[in-house]
Amino acid sequence: MTSRGIENIIAKTGKSADDALAAIKQMSPQGRLVTPEEVAALALLLGSEEGGGINGQAINVDGGTVLF
Repeated sequence: MTSRGIENIIAKTGKSADDALAAIKQMSPQGRLVTPEEVAALALLLGSEEGGGINGQAINVDGGTVLF
């Protein structure tokens, strides 16, 4: 998804790939992309005994972007 977003920004604005990536990072309150490890940690929680009470939820792993 990030690669496609970068491609779209390049096509529409003519920015470099580095500038496009920086623009995407600026959209996050954390100023960075979410890591695969952060997504994996949530997946592990949901598949664990501790996550057994969580169901029917939409959980955004987006660094707060939805709330921004």
